[in-house]
Amino acid sequence: MEEEKEENKEFFGEEGKEEEGEVEVFSGILGDDEVVVEHEAGERLHEKGNYGEFGDDGLLHLEPVEALLLNERGRLSIKDKTDKEYTFRDLVRYFSKRDPKLWIKYLVYRDLKSRGYVVKQGFGGGIDFRLYPRGSKVGEEAAKNLIYIVTEGTPIDLKELDRVTKLAVSTRKQLTMALVNRQGDVVYYNVVQLTF
Repeated sequence: MEEEKEENKEFFGEEGKEEEGEVEVFSGILGDDEVVVEHEAGERLHEKGNYGEFGDDGLLHLEPVEALLLNERGRLSIKDKTDKEYTFRDLVRYFSKRDPKLWIKYLVYRDLKSRGYVVKQGFGGGIDFRLYPRGSKVGEEAAKNLIYIVTEGTPIDLKELDRVTKLAVSTRKQLTMALVNRQGDVVYYNVVQLTF
């Protein structure tokens, strides 16, 4: 119960706009590889946790990991265009068909969000997420870390690791490797480039 109160505090911020026990549940529409939240609700959801990005259509577009976390926490109800409601398990299956690494990404995303960080999608090139300091406003501050996910027991391509390390150096960000073990726990390692 105490853990749930802390989670609500993280989600709703310090001002505590909603009374204890009263949680606003948002509605989203399932797309091919995202969930879309309508105008006013999208603005409120974005303000409460820096979730999603606004598109040219004025709607809030959530990445699959964001939608999964909000759905798991009971903050987002998701339906498709035929009005069929999706459970957390349904969503995992749906998005995993499009991204085989979805579950691993979700474990890392959920862990980082539970630690209070602002987490946004990576910009490709092997970078899974951009990590902003706690309480940051995306757009006003730059990401400090780039997150590169590996799983225990899976070999790392050294050329790939060298490439993402150089990418982090060129963008002046710290590369952090998120290692997901067989139990689903996440351990973080900072990666640095050595020059001789």
